[in-house]
Amino acid sequence: MREPDFNALAKRLLKNGIAPRHAHRTVNELRDHYDDLVDAAVDEGANSKAARQRAAAELGSMDDFVAQMSACRELKTWAFRYPHLAVVVYPLACLAVLPAIPVFAGIAHRTTLMRWGISLLGAGLVTALMLLVMQLSIILG
Repeated sequence: MREPDFNALAKRLLKNGIAPRHAHRTVNELRDHYDDLVDAAVDEGANSKAARQRAAAELGSMDDFVAQMSACRELKTWAFRYPHLAVVVYPLACLAVLPAIPVFAGIAHRTTLMRWGISLLGAGLVTALMLLVMQLSIILG
């Protein structure tokens, strides 16, 4: 049996609706358990490759693991547990957050916006000064 791919396992769990906190915690615990099994096999005298194969065999199939976790409703995100509610709540949440996006973008790019604002102020002052000079030349000329 080949070594388990824990990153692929995490992706599969997330894709099946398992909440990220449960998926990542479970994968980390499973990875630690796998490492402990490898260490135990090496301590018993197995070489590295044989120890990894033995540990992978003791863990079992990742497909079965994903199926068992996916069957537990309490491990899923609320959107997977209540899909009809998610269809309503997600658009409303996006609608509520939409006006805040320019504010957050402005905060993130405040130095650029300050330089742009100062440039606009300078351009406005130069334009106003030129119009004042033209107006005075008409009045006094």
